[in-house]
Amino acid sequence: MLTGVCLTMATVAGAAAASAAGGASQPVVSSFDLESPTGVTYRVFMAVPEGEPPAGGYPVVYLIDGNTTFSMARKTLAEHPAMRAALVGIGYPSDDRKEIVRLRYFDLTPPTPADLIPLAEGMAPPRTGGVDAFFRFVEKTLKPEIERRLPVDRARQTLFGHSLGGLFALHVLYSQPDAFQTYIAADPSIWWNGRSILEEQKRFLSRASAGKGKRLLIETSGKRVARPGTDAATAGRIETLRSGPNGRDVYEALAASGLERAFRRFPEESHGSMVPLSVADALRFSLLDASPVSEDDRPAP
Repeated sequence: MLTGVCLTMATVAGAAAASAAGGASQPVVSSFDLESPTGVTYRVFMAVPEGEPPAGGYPVVYLIDGNTTFSMARKTLAEHPAMRAALVGIGYPSDDRKEIVRLRYFDLTPPTPADLIPLAEGMAPPRTGGVDAFFRFVEKTLKPEIERRLPVDRARQTLFGHSLGGLFALHVLYSQPDAFQTYIAADPSIWWNGRSILEEQKRFLSRASAGKGKRLLIETSGKRVARPGTDAATAGRIETLRSGPNGRDVYEALAASGLERAFRRFPEESHGSMVPLSVADALRFSLLDASPVSEDDRPAP
């Protein structure tokens, strides 16, 4: 569509200028809207390095919450010429943060009772339960469209998600492990829906060598930051809902899964401030086989 063409041509011109000036080459960027079979429209952001594609096609990194994470990943791609990969950010055709939050609540969650959702007093619960429809969109609609536009290496596909997006990444790993080869779950919302993801984890681990040939990076934040204006009662209820096993516990529980695993904790970062660091780690882990050095106070097993 026209927006994608304009973005691409502008970026190509910028990349050529950077090359001539001896600076870092910028990836070629485009965007387009794509409708799901259920009638939801997504904004898809795409970036590829300049030049010819790799002989076997591009490795592809799919980024949940593309409205935010795509620009972070694009910056990392531009800084590392060895990352000959395509980035695909999955977002929404809106700049309204409230609307994006509403849409992602549905796309990234299983059906969730209202009493298991952390809400301020008087707030209406968001619509939930679209996780499987969203996965089908990614697998059956988005991936074929990307392959129509680019040569793709199907043996090197990565899924990145943060928060509920990290929960989605774990859900796909546990239920459809062959959909991607590498998974990155950054501060995954394991507590969501009464920790139902841990039941999926049990079923995953019950299958012999369930994760063989797959790679998983889990990262967690070290600081909790309360939302501004949250009263003590609401804060206590939210803390109770969000208590229990965390990313580190999931990482350790998967020791016998056959997965190639890595873990990193950011002790000085919050749930939000860790995102650009995790995006950069995701690209290094998936494209350069570089595991991050954990900043946790315990050695990763």
